[in-house]
Amino acid sequence: TTACLFTSPLDVVKTRFQLQGELQNRGAYELKYRNVFDAFYKICRHEGVASIQKGLVSALAYQIVMNSTRLGIYQTLINSGVTSDKDDKPVFWKLGLAGAFAGSCGA
Repeated sequence: TTACLFTSPLDVVKTRFQLQGELQNRGAYELKYRNVFDAFYKICRHEGVASIQKGLVSALAYQIVMNSTRLGIYQTLINSGVTSDKDDKPVFWKLGLAGAFAGSCGA
């Protein structure tokens, strides 16, 4: 979830950069941002520094739900003994399958 703090501003800039002039006829609009750095500067200057983190709450909520699901399912599989052999030792390929299953459920 810490990664969201760093990637959320990049997503805001990327989205704004991609959507500039989207509803205009081709060639009939002026580019608002020249490049990524210009977009960062103009968004912060005109909308405030906090605007660069728009969408952060929803990104964090998504990460919390996804990771909780993934880790919860994986831990449940470990606790149930599905990933162990008869001697209660973990089996590598079973752990891999459990991780793949939990990861696909969390995605």
